Amino acid sequence: MTGLPPVTAPVLAEALDALPARLRRKVDDAVVRAGGWPVTGTADGVTVRVDEATTVTLVTVDGVVCRAADARCSCLLAPNCLHRMAVLALAPVDDGVPVDDAPPVDDAPPAAGRPVDPAAAADPPVGVAGDAVADAAGSPPAPTGRQRAAADGLWRVGVAVLAAGTVGCGVVLRTALLRAVHEARANGLHRAAASGTRVAAGLRAAREGEPQHRLADLTDDLRELLAVSRRLRGDAPAGDLGALLGTARRAYDPQAGLRLYGLCTVPVVADSGYAGVVTYLADRDGRLWMVADLAPGDVGRAAGAGDATVAVGESGLSHRQLTRAGLVVSGGTASESGQLGAGRAVRAARAAGVGWADEPLAGLWAQPLPDQVRRAFGAVALPLPERPAGADLLFLTVRVLGGHDHTVLVGTDDGAVLTLTVADEHTALPHRANLRLLGQAVGARLRLVGRLDPTRRATVQALAVGPVDGDGPGLTLPQSWAGHVDLGYDRLHASQLRAGDGAVAVPPHDRLPDAAVPRPRLGDPALGLLRRQVERVVSGGRAIQALADPTERRLRLARLDLGAHLLAAMGSAARSRPRDAFGRLTDDDGQAFAESWLAVAVYEEAASRASAEASWLP
Repeated sequence: MTGLPPVTAPVLAEALDALPARLRRKVDDAVVRAGGWPVTGTADGVTVRVDEATTVTLVTVDGVVCRAADARCSCLLAPNCLHRMAVLALAPVDDGVPVDDAPPVDDAPPAAGRPVDPAAAADPPVGVAGDAVADAAGSPPAPTGRQRAAADGLWRVGVAVLAAGTVGCGVVLRTALLRAVHEARANGLHRAAASGTRVAAGLRAAREGEPQHRLADLTDDLRELLAVSRRLRGDAPAGDLGALLGTARRAYDPQAGLRLYGLCTVPVVADSGYAGVVTYLADRDGRLWMVADLAPGDVGRAAGAGDATVAVGESGLSHRQLTRAGLVVSGGTASESGQLGAGRAVRAARAAGVGWADEPLAGLWAQPLPDQVRRAFGAVALPLPERPAGADLLFLTVRVLGGHDHTVLVGTDDGAVLTLTVADEHTALPHRANLRLLGQAVGARLRLVGRLDPTRRATVQALAVGPVDGDGPGLTLPQSWAGHVDLGYDRLHASQLRAGDGAVAVPPHDRLPDAAVPRPRLGDPALGLLRRQVERVVSGGRAIQALADPTERRLRLARLDLGAHLLAAMGSAARSRPRDAFGRLTDDDGQAFAESWLAVAVYEEAASRASAEASWLP
């Protein structure tokens, strides 16, 4: 069903609470049936036709259903009926976050697929990290009672989600999660609320079989949700409380005059429900800055946002134009991480850009590879608000070795072999088609802007490429592209592949023969096995782990003794069922199993990151 307006989480929760228990068990089946009900727009909302005698009406305020009373059904059981609940469950969820309050942008995955932060529409106020306070002695602040209660609510719902798995998470459990997210955000737990929003979106994508669903992303988001909420439940959480709470808004400070040069433009589609574009720029000293246009939306918004006007001053440039031009900014503001603000006092004028081979951009490719890798791995370990703009990007000069499926193998000048992957799998964006074509340009030397993938060995998500001057194989680009291709927006054509003699290189088939294609480097098999165990629980729930075959021996043979111990403990917790004196099963809240799964997931993430970093460095 399309055309439904967004609904706030409290409305969804209130409608579910109003259902009798006998109807609550039927919600998921009703949602499936509701997918075929026609939707008609009205002056103040929409009308959904259930049958000849029944309609559901949604009344909106500023495009959002804000009260449960604004969702009405004409059937005799209204308002506590399945028709109303099914329509509300199908509608997108409005998280109530203003545009300049959205989560930070640099966690793409994107990165690693991931949360986003729109550029502020006006100069935003100084950020806050919640309402935690320090005591009179100046000791580190502790969460308030309300914050601990909100964190406990998120933890318990996360435990229930893990126990059920994606196969058992229906509307009821997702609504409980959204209610806990709303309570967490209201009490200043912004980081936990953002991860909870992503988990809810991932559960819905898994339930509906959406093509962009990735079990790996959902696993990472659920690990983040449980880890942060567990630490915030206590009186004195370990670590920096400000980083655990997150921020509602970034602080934007005045900047001296900036002379910026466009670098590349990247479409963004986040699991949190935001989509749009981010353009990276560099100043005279080579520091990276970014300007973003992100708002609630899907891949369609991301595909069109590249042609939207940049919201910095009145330069009139679109993002795709800015990536090949320059900008002079006066009276500007920017966050500490390098995201440019868009206040009314900002003045910006178009200026000339430079090619990647010219200063100051050329200096980005002059940095030694080991230094870039250490910087990028250090960046992905930082909380999002503290991550400098573009700190996880790599600037490499590579030679194409060949393509395999939707990956490209490239070699660096010092002999390293790297795997290029798509930055976004959505077919509405040209990432996959462009990368498939680049795999045919064997022998071509390219400058590459890519995002480090911290979970895979020597792997880069390709964002933009440009040809290196020379007479050998390469790319011939239109003059209007100014010497580089933004792989998320520009579409390469086979006629742009150049053979060594200057002729167009048109491969006889879609791909090279398998014997001629180098294979991507595989990760550590033992760590891959451990990762599959972690993801299997997220998919099948606690019951699947209780029946799992023991694999600790293979981990011990690979010298992952701690991982084997933690995996064995998780299996024991999955099978442990307390019984009373008569042998009957008693209530088990599942927290012991969730803590054991979390220990395995945190260990696997740290070990995989260490293994990936080691694959880059001698």
